[in-house]
Amino acid sequence: MRNNAYDKALFIVAAAFNLGTAAILIFRPDIVLARLGITDPMAKLLARSMASSVTAWGVAYALVVVNPVRFREFVRLGVFSKTLFFLIYAVPFFNHTISFTAFAPALIDLILAGLFVEYLYRTRH
Repeated sequence: MRNNAYDKALFIVAAAFNLGTAAILIFRPDIVLARLGITDPMAKLLARSMASSVTAWGVAYALVVVNPVRFREFVRLGVFSKTLFFLIYAVPFFNHTISFTAFAPALIDLILAGLFVEYLYRTRH
């Protein structure tokens, strides 16, 4: 069985990934949009608005580090959210309408979702 240090590291990484992604969406949305081949100037607004959810999830994962029992439900919701995000990006990737570079964050989310499932299973009471 993994120890508490592993669990904390998992959710620190998840929080950092989300908060780092949110920072990019807020301060440099052009990077993300270029990877997706989107040139509509209004897309920056959409990317920045998406950052609010990404930030909220980053904070949620940080709260799991602080109190894993109290905030356990965030992990369950994170599995759902990260899996859904993956599926949303998988369709265009497998239809060859987005690049692997654009798809990679969704793949990372799927990996994190799998690790979250493992955590939930291992720490069930």
